[in-house]
Amino acid sequence: MAAASVSLKSKDSETIAAYLCSTCKNKNSETEAKAYCKKCDSCFCEQCVNLHSQLFQNHTIYGNEEMEKWPVAMSTQEFLENCAVHNGKKLILFCEDHSQLCCDICILLSHR
Repeated sequence: MAAASVSLKSKDSETIAAYLCSTCKNKNSETEAKAYCKKCDSCFCEQCVNLHSQLFQNHTIYGNEEMEKWPVAMSTQEFLENCAVHNGKKLILFCEDHSQLCCDICILLSHR
């Protein structure tokens, strides 16, 4: 699974996540991505996606309206995989009795 770079910014009471342009990030700039290329596995801002489209005309680009086709952000993926009870432990098992994802410690202590 691909991983994208995401910037989290707080605006009043809500947190806004923005995908960052892979090309600009390599130049130490945080520019919000407007498109994703699955073949390159990269996100691009408006300026970089125009250049990318000129160079790679056969690549399929997904815009903001197709974000369900963009990769899961690495920070989101790590958050979803970690146990909420035991810090640093990955969720690796599923308890059918409790319908719950568990780490190896949870299974030993609470899900025999």
